[in-house]
Amino acid sequence: MATIDPGNLETKKKAMGKAGVTRVLIVEDEPLFRDLLQTTLSGYTHIEVVAAVDNGLDAIRIAEEKTPDVVLMDIELGSEPNGLKAAHLIKAADPRVGIVILSMHRDKEYLASIPESRAAGWSYMLKQSLRDKTALVRAIEGSAWGLVSMDPSIIEALRPRKRSILERLTSQQLMVLEKMAGGYTDIAISRKFGIDEDAVQRLVGMIYQDLGIELEGGVDPRVRATLIYLQETSTKS
Repeated sequence: MATIDPGNLETKKKAMGKAGVTRVLIVEDEPLFRDLLQTTLSGYTHIEVVAAVDNGLDAIRIAEEKTPDVVLMDIELGSEPNGLKAAHLIKAADPRVGIVILSMHRDKEYLASIPESRAAGWSYMLKQSLRDKTALVRAIEGSAWGLVSMDPSIIEALRPRKRSILERLTSQQLMVLEKMAGGYTDIAISRKFGIDEDAVQRLVGMIYQDLGIELEGGVDPRVRATLIYLQETSTKS
C-alpha cells in the first residue's frame, strides 16, 4: 500500500480488501461529527467503517486489532495522545495504513514537511470541506492507495513561489499538478478538464520529466510531485 503504480490505480482499488472494500477507522471526539462521518460513509458500498472512537489510545488499539486500510483522524482530540501523535504511532506500527488528518486549520505545512520516504498515504482535509462527500471519499481512496493529497480548497489558495522549480511547467501542466495534489486520479483529471485520459497521462509524464522526478525508486512519483508542489507554493496574498 505504501507505493503504487500511478497508471494502475483501478487495479490497486480492485485488489484491496474483500471485493474492493476500503476499511475505515474513524477517530473523532465530537459525537455529532463522528456520527455524521459514519452516516456519510455508510452510503458507499465500497467503504466499510470498522469502528468509530473518540480518543487516541482507543484508536491505536483498534487499529492494531482491526487493521483498517485508512484512519480518519481528528487532529485535536482533547486528550493525549492527540491526533497527530496517535496517527504517527499507528503508521509506525503498520506503514501500509492510510491516514486522513481532519482539521479546522488551513495549514499545508504539515504535509509539506513530511520526509518523502514516509509520506505515502497521508492526506489532509478541512472539516468544513467534508460536506463535499466526493472530496472526502477521494481523500480516503487516495490514502488507501498510498497517495498524498491536500484539501482542494487549500490547493486553490496556493501559487508557485518566485524562482520556484514549478516555473518549469506550462500553465496546463501546473493545472494538472494542482489536481494531482488535490488527490485526483488521471481519470478524474480528464473528466474535470474534459480531455482524453491519455492526454492527462502524457502531461503527468512531462511533469515528472520537467521536475526531475525519476519513475523508478522507493518513492512513488505522484507522491514526490505532490510534495514538490506543496513545498514550492505559498498562500496567495
